[in-house]
Formats: sequence, C-alpha cells, structure tokens
Amino acid sequence: MKQFETILFFFLIISIYINGQNDISGRITEQKGNQPLEFATIVLNTQDSTFVTGTTCDQNGKFKLKNIPSGNYSIVATFLGYIPKKVMINSLSGSIDLGDISLNEATNLLNEVAVTASATTNKVDRLVVFVTDQQKAHSSDGINLLATMQLPRLSVNSLMGSLSLPGEGKLQLCINGIKVDENDIKALKPDEVIRIEYIDNPGVRYGDSDVVINYILKRAVTGGMVGINLMNAVTSLFGNEQVTFKMNHKKSEFGFIYTGRFREMDKVWNDKISHFKFQDKGELIRFDDGVPGKWKENAHHFTLNYNFLDEKNYFNATFRHGITDMDKMTYTNQHTSLDPSRITSVHQGANTLQHLPSIDLYYSHSFGNKQTLILNGVGTYINSDINQIYEETKDGNLITDIISDVEGKKYSIIGEGIYEKTFENNNRFTAGIKHTQAFANNRYEGTVNSLSKMDQSESYAYIEYTGRKNKLSYMGGVGVSRSWTKQQGEKSHTDYIFRPKITLQYNFKPELFLRLKGEIYNTTPSLANLSAVDQYIDTLRVTRGNPNLKTTMNYRAGLTFSWEKSLFGIYYDASYLYTPDAIIEEIFREGDFFINTYDNQESWQKLNNELTLKLKPVKNMLMLSLTGGVNRYWSRGNNYNHNHTNYYYRASITFMYKKFMAYFSANNAYNNLWGETLSGGETVQQSGIMYNHGKFAIGAGIMSPFSGKYKRETENFNIYSPYKSNAYINNLSRMIMITFSWNFDFGRKAKSGNKRINNSDSDTGIMHMN
Repeated sequence: MKQFETILFFFLIISIYINGQNDISGRITEQKGNQPLEFATIVLNTQDSTFVTGTTCDQNGKFKLKNIPSGNYSIVATFLGYIPKKVMINSLSGSIDLGDISLNEATNLLNEVAVTASATTNKVDRLVVFVTDQQKAHSSDGINLLATMQLPRLSVNSLMGSLSLPGEGKLQLCINGIKVDENDIKALKPDEVIRIEYIDNPGVRYGDSDVVINYILKRAVTGGMVGINLMNAVTSLFGNEQVTFKMNHKKSEFGFIYTGRFREMDKVWNDKISHFKFQDKGELIRFDDGVPGKWKENAHHFTLNYNFLDEKNYFNATFRHGITDMDKMTYTNQHTSLDPSRITSVHQGANTLQHLPSIDLYYSHSFGNKQTLILNGVGTYINSDINQIYEETKDGNLITDIISDVEGKKYSIIGEGIYEKTFENNNRFTAGIKHTQAFANNRYEGTVNSLSKMDQSESYAYIEYTGRKNKLSYMGGVGVSRSWTKQQGEKSHTDYIFRPKITLQYNFKPELFLRLKGEIYNTTPSLANLSAVDQYIDTLRVTRGNPNLKTTMNYRAGLTFSWEKSLFGIYYDASYLYTPDAIIEEIFREGDFFINTYDNQESWQKLNNELTLKLKPVKNMLMLSLTGGVNRYWSRGNNYNHNHTNYYYRASITFMYKKFMAYFSANNAYNNLWGETLSGGETVQQSGIMYNHGKFAIGAGIMSPFSGKYKRETENFNIYSPYKSNAYINNLSRMIMITFSWNFDFGRKAKSGNKRINNSDSDTGIMHMN
C-alpha cells in the first residue's frame, strides 16, 4: 500500500509539473489577404490585466510563448496601423495553438489603436519595454520617447535632445542592434518603435559599455518619409536642426539625414587659482580672474544610406561626413603672489576645424535553424587642424606668445564578423572576431616643432552563451584581445588580455529579479597619450605624452535588484570597479617647469550604490522618479593617495494628459575623482511642456530656472602644482528654448533590414594643450 501511495504521489507530481508548464503559439495575419504580419507585438496578461510576458512574431508572423503556468489569460496582438485584438484563454492547462489571429487595418481609426498596459519583461542582460501608444502620442522623436519611461540610471535631456549616464558612464545607442549616435535616435519617429531594450548588463561583444539602449523598429513600408526637428533658444544663439528623408522602392531603401548644431556663448569665463612649488624658489600662487568671453561652435553632419533586403540577405552601405568648427577662447586678468599689483591680460584657447568622413559596409545572411552570419567593415579618415595659443600682454605689449599649430591625419579600418545560433529553448550562442588597424600622422608647429607617426592595432575574439533554467537565467562569455602599438623612433609594444564575463539572475516573479555579475576587461592607451611630444600650456606648464604606457586591466562586479509593478518600482544597483596600473594623469617637477603627463598609477577603485524609487500615483498620467546614490573613490598613485565620497540625487516628474506632456527634472553634481583631479558635475534643472498633434509637435522649456549661474568645479591635489578652477557658462542658466518637429510619411511597403552591428572611430590621436 505504501509503495502504491509512493508511486501515485510520484505520478501526481509529474502531472502537476507537466500541466503547469504550457506553450502558447499562433500566427498573426492581416484580415485582407491573410498575409502574415511579421514582427507584430504579442503581450500576455492575466485576466486582471497584470503583465506576464511578451514577444514579437517572426518573419512568418508566428509566435510562441513558452513555460506559461496554468491559469486564465488574455493575449493582445498589436501592429501599427491595425486594430488590436484580444484573445481570452480560460483555464490553460496544456500547450495550445491559437491558429491565425487576424487584425483589421485601422485606416481612419488610427487614434483608437491603443496598447495601454505598461508591458515590460526582464531578461538576464536587459529590460524589454513594449512602447505604449500613449507614450508614442506624447513623444516627437526617439529621445524624448525615453523621457516617458523613466529608465533607471538614464538621464534624458528633452530640451537639448541628449542622453547620458551618471559619472560619464559609457552609453551605447543602437537601432535594431546597430550602433548609432544621438542624431539617428533624434531622427526616429515614435510610431516606428515596437519596443526598447534597456541592456544594463551588456555582453562581451559590447566591450566596456555600461549600458546599451536598443530600439527595435517595425519593418518599413513603401513610399517615403520626411521629418524636421528644430530646437532654438530664445535667450541665446543656441540651437539644433535636423532634416530626415527616407524613400523605399521594392527591396531597396534610400536614406538621408542632415544634422546641424550651432552655439555662440557670450557669457563664458573661468576663475582659477594655481600653486607652483619650486624646488629652490619657494611657492608661487597664480590668480586668474575670468573675463566673460565668447565660445562658438558650428557642426554639420551628413548621412547617406542605402540598403537592400530579401528573405535571407541584407546589405547596407552608409556614408557619413561630419564637419566641426569650434572657437573656444578664454580671457583672464592674471596676477601672482609675488606682485599682486602687476596685472596682465591672458588670452588662451583653441580654434579647431575637423572633417570626419567614413564608409560603413554591412552584410548579413540568415541560414536555416536560426543561424545568422554578420560581416561589417568601416573605413574612417579624420583630418584635424588645430590652432592653440597662449598670449599674455601688459598695457597692450605682448609678453608671452605660445603657439601650437597641429595638422592631424588619422586613418583606420575596422572589420568584424559575428556568428549567432538560437536554439529551440531560446538559448543563444554567439561567437565573433574584430580587428582594428589605425595609423596617425600628426605634425606640430609653432613654439615647439615635432612630428608624430604612430601605428596601432587591436584584435579581439570572443564567444558567449546565454540561457535559462526555470527561474535562473545565466550568461557567460570570454574574449581574448591582442593590442599592438608602434611609434616612430620607439619600440613596439604588444599585450594579450583575457576578458571573461559571467552573469546570474534569479527571477522570483516576472516583475522581480536579483542579478549578480562579474567581468574583466582592458583599457588600451590612446594614441594621444602615447605621443612622444611636448606641448607648452603656458609659461610654467608643459603637456607631454608617454610612449611607455601599458594596457591596463579592469575588474568589475555588480549586484542589481529590481521590482517593477504597475503603480511603483524599486531599482537598486551596486557596483565595484578595481583598476590596477590605471592610466591616469600626473604632474611632476622638471627644473622650473611642471610636466603634465600620463603614467600607469598603482590603482584606482570606485564603489557605487544607487537606489531609484518610481511612483505612478495617477496611472498612465503622472510619473515620479527619485534616485539617491553615493560614490566612494580610492585613488592610489605612484606618489600620492587620495579618497573622496560623493552623494548625489536625480529627480523627475512627468505628466501626460491627452496631447500634452509636462515635465520637470533636477540633479546635483556627480563628482568624479580620477587620479589627483576631482571633477565636479552639473547641477541642473529643466522643465518644459509639449503639445503633440500627431504629425507635428511644439514645445517650450527652460534650463536651470532656479540658478543664475552655470558652474562646474575642478580641483587638483598634486603635491607640486595643485589648482582649483570654476568654469562658468551663464548662457545655459535660465535659457528659454522652443522646440518644433514635423513628420510626414506616405505609404511604405518595402522592408528595411535589421543591421546588427556598426563600428566607428572618432579618436584623433592628437595631444592637446590643457
């Protein structure tokens, strides 16, 4: 009898397990013609509208939701331009195939198409957010779309059209897996976006990026689109402008984006106190009292794009050309502790003209059994003309005249190949190889004449596997890199680096998870820091490169806790970064000069703790977010030891009603101790309001309404030449801005492919006077 009871209990447990893990599959089609709607969005909710999971259809309109517990559910299928359809599933107790779910074209009922639930899902490396129609209706481009989501750690400046992470964290932007810049994101129409992947735990293929934001777009339809985005300040000469055009014909798409940026600040100055401790002459204190001057910047960026797509192949060719013209000069009245009554006028800064053309060729091929091969090649040429000056006058007579004219030329080629294989259980294997070859030829003329020729290459191979077992998700990868540097007249240097990364994530519930991660990655010296060149900064300071710099290792560990509900959310992130032999600036004494150079210091460490609370007291209308954090730094140099603790906050409020959106955000300075320099961040507030009529949107806002001065503080603690400076740009305080966008598209049917990678090179390799 006991044996029978044991066997019966055993089969009962098996039955419960089998019946509790079900699959739901189906196909999404259009009502007319029964054609599949590829990449339609599928959201699974409980019947009380609590989000469970979501996915998108494949190229044949098919979808499958796996390992769904028994219960009562509803499935909502949506596709832009079609009326959503809800399918009720009662008493799910086994795997089912829903067959074809047909959607009717919305035509004149487009305003009735609505995905109102906040649909999110957590994966081992990312948070997937399905964009609601309300969020799209209150956004005019891809950047302010993010402002409606209040993603953790991300700062969105809707007025400036910019994105950033605290503490100068490395943010990578992608469209369908493509690495792009803010110009491309600004050109996006919110209606194009199906979902946003907030990858806060990037894999080994992303290098040392802290966060990757990937926009997944619906497939383009034929015809074309024209878009205009304008931002202009009322109180200053400050603005951005962008024109976008796309045209489709059969399997081809042609695109053009122009982005312009202009700045003219006439309330810019810098106050600085510098100490110079000579070996035999005692200490000299130099006071620079800033005089308001002008900064000018004009930039133009052109992008021409062509792509071709069929069922298995995708080819993309992109030509980019960026032109930047900057005139950044400062004026000060200077005196010293030796003779306070002797005041001289100092004029210093740089004029920079840079051309950056590049060509990007991309090809992908889809094999059977969910396999993909991706190839990418990028060629870049950077031409820089920089005129740096330091002039000191007394009663109109020139006392000091330091000139440095730099003509810089850099050529680089980047090649990358990636193989991906997705298994039936959605586990994924990735392998890739990447090689970068760069050559820089920089000529310095003026007070000091020199020629710097450098070659640099880096090869990187990696593999990565991502999987899931019940509630435990995991991701493991390893890469091996080889870096090589050769400067004319110097010995070559080669490093081999082992770069592993592992992540474990336990999902207590779909909306609640805990994640642990650890990784090792390398930092290669820049060509500018390796230059064996001296550049005079002023009469006492010299900038010098160091060709003996070595590649350094970085060891990073992190813990993340996230709990996201419909009316509130809690996000906690802790990270620790340890960098031995860190490449950091140092100052040493050489006769009567103080040399600013770089060296491999003993170590640098940072511990960060950050907690974010999100509230939605009025669902789908009012959103509040408050973040508090603390940074602890330990900086150990070859001849110094500094520590620092920084407390910071960020807060935002967003209100959406009908076609209006109002917002306010504020943050204090996020200070960063790097070596012996403590760099202060920005204390900024921004508020604004926007009206979105659909094809056009207009808005107004103000930067830092509660502060009459925009200030950034910097302090250096060097034993020989410490300094403290305050940089002011008062044009950025209480600056009133107007925004306008207009988008017009006409029926598009040809498909636009998903380019998965995009490489770029923007390092000029030039050493600057600073």
